[in-house]
Amino acid sequence: MSLGCQSLGQHPVGANCSCGRESFYPFSGGAGSDSVQCRLRIGNGVRMPEIGNIKLGGTMVHEVPRGSRRANPDGAVILSKDLTPLDPNTDRFIRDQMLAPFIPGGRDIVAVPDPAVSDGNPGLALVPSLVKEMLADPDTLPEHSRTIAEHMFASQVGAASAGIFMASVGECGHGPSVIIMKAEHQEGVRMRHQGAPGSVSFDVEHIGELIVGKNSKVYKIAMLWVRDDGAVVGKMVDKQNGVAYADYFLHEFLGMDLRFNSEKLTRDLMDSATKHINANVDPDKKVRYTRALVALLESPNDEVNTTQFLTQFIDPEDRDDFAAALPPEVRAAFRKDTTLVKSRIGGIVLDLQEGEVQVRATRNAFDNGGVEVDPEKKQVVIKGLPDDISPSGPPK
Repeated sequence: MSLGCQSLGQHPVGANCSCGRESFYPFSGGAGSDSVQCRLRIGNGVRMPEIGNIKLGGTMVHEVPRGSRRANPDGAVILSKDLTPLDPNTDRFIRDQMLAPFIPGGRDIVAVPDPAVSDGNPGLALVPSLVKEMLADPDTLPEHSRTIAEHMFASQVGAASAGIFMASVGECGHGPSVIIMKAEHQEGVRMRHQGAPGSVSFDVEHIGELIVGKNSKVYKIAMLWVRDDGAVVGKMVDKQNGVAYADYFLHEFLGMDLRFNSEKLTRDLMDSATKHINANVDPDKKVRYTRALVALLESPNDEVNTTQFLTQFIDPEDRDDFAAALPPEVRAAFRKDTTLVKSRIGGIVLDLQEGEVQVRATRNAFDNGGVEVDPEKKQVVIKGLPDDISPSGPPK
């Protein structure tokens, strides 16, 4: 069985595809089935049925407070002593409603190869090492899940939401796996009625210990397993940050990195280039260089060739400094993925008077002369009269 790929022709199921286009392989299962079939994203768009047959085994549930240990030193993780039994309905609800809808769109992640050397932070190896131990001996789940829950609280940023922390040693299409999830802790009410029709009374009971309900928000998920070469790999989902993800969850907490870095490299190029343009480029060139950067990211080309960009759009006297300001990883050609920067391309923002005035315009408005920046006169010229004027919040 093979998939049709528009740029590479035919390649076998399970192979990495670098074409950047999405192809789909039929899959079965879904809500109400005994085992959930999911699709794993490979490379830059190809999805395969590699995560299927999610099953929960022994499960531990703890409660993590809001914020971090640094910002909330009086906060404490409420740790469970024993496994939490899941009745069939709860088990099915967690798999069908809290895992299956999100894992297919998750990011492929891999443990940092040598965290002690690369980061000098031995804590980065904590979760991958404990995952290996739990998969080798599921009886270690209670103790290790408590350690990981405490580690999450220590890793969180100050604005992190409170929630339940769930860890389970289960299975997926790759075999034994560890599932880690943080979700909203909901409270609710239970209603019971008694009496005959026409004469019914209701008892209402508040359920403070209700853990998950129909409207529970899933915050973060990691499904992890051990690859044939011994590396811990898996899928990560962050539902609290839209198309982005929390660095602390991926790096500080999980001790892992993205397996495919196209979206991160694209964001790093945009961030570093924008920072350099604003800090070090002559005022009369800032808009031109920014327009070129936006055009690069908006273009239909699947690849970013930084050397070609510098040669084509950056003046010779500025190229060396511009290149030096970019991370080494983005200086070579790489596949473009604008997932993390979609909201920041398509236009240009000018901040004036220390943020008191902000001008937003499309790139076409600059290209067509509708908005002009005149460094000599130190002014921005907007041609024409406004079509509409309305109240607004202050500039961001």
